[in-house]
Amino acid sequence: MKKDGIINYFNGKTGNAICRIFDAFFEDIQEIRMRVNQPLSVWTGNKVCFITADGQLTYNAKSAVRVSEQDICHTFEAICQYSIHSFQREITDGFITVRGGHRIGICGTIVIQNGRAEYVKNISSLNFRIAREITGCADELYNSVFANGLCNVLVAGTPSSGKTTILRDLSRILGEKYKVSVIDERGEIAAVWNGIPQNNVGINTDIFNGYDKPTGIMTAIRVMSPQIIICDEIGSDADFTALNNASNCGVYTAASIHAGSVEELKCKGIKLDMFDKIVILSGCGKISQIIRRNEKGYA
Repeated sequence: MKKDGIINYFNGKTGNAICRIFDAFFEDIQEIRMRVNQPLSVWTGNKVCFITADGQLTYNAKSAVRVSEQDICHTFEAICQYSIHSFQREITDGFITVRGGHRIGICGTIVIQNGRAEYVKNISSLNFRIAREITGCADELYNSVFANGLCNVLVAGTPSSGKTTILRDLSRILGEKYKVSVIDERGEIAAVWNGIPQNNVGINTDIFNGYDKPTGIMTAIRVMSPQIIICDEIGSDADFTALNNASNCGVYTAASIHAGSVEELKCKGIKLDMFDKIVILSGCGKISQIIRRNEKGYA
């Protein structure tokens, strides 16, 4: 379903090429990138490849399908369900999440009115980030971190290291026995579509879809009495203030952040004291280190 759903956003030569590579390479593809008048490309692992008209992957950009302005326009309208005005907030934020949890990044010209970003015009690039559920990928984290019950945990990793994928599966596991609230600002954890989560995030899990994290966290505490809150990609002072308030209310947190090490977190000035454990990912959702807080800090 998730694969077929993505194909429907493309047409013409690009659509035919993508349809063909999906049959052979879908499980390996992490991103599909469309740029006006540039070759159609995909990212597999840490490598960029290009797509030929007959649906083959190549490192030779000259033999790839070229993305036209019409291709971009069709795909952009399709991901907006042919009602662009209905998605103005998402477009201005720079991405749209579609059925299946796939997130499409949008690049164009921002229009500022009265000091505010009002909309984006002249769309020139689209980036499809392919979302996948990997059931069981959070088993190691759960068994190591939550063996003695709930705690506050921060999952850190570099971009594309599997932070969201692990949090999604952790929500599924925790949601079997605890009351969980997921603050799904970008729609990538639960992949809510018409009010219904497309991903398995647990039978006792409530989704706050599209809420900014500070608002979603405080709303969840007020209305759903969660035992633990899960949110992705924290970073602002407001995020940390809301999480600290949740902790003061007796609610635990599992959150992710962009960083490759504790040293990097400290260099960013991140307040770590509220977290009992920090999990460092090495890539592809693999845990490289679990650091526990003690009276001397983290060790």
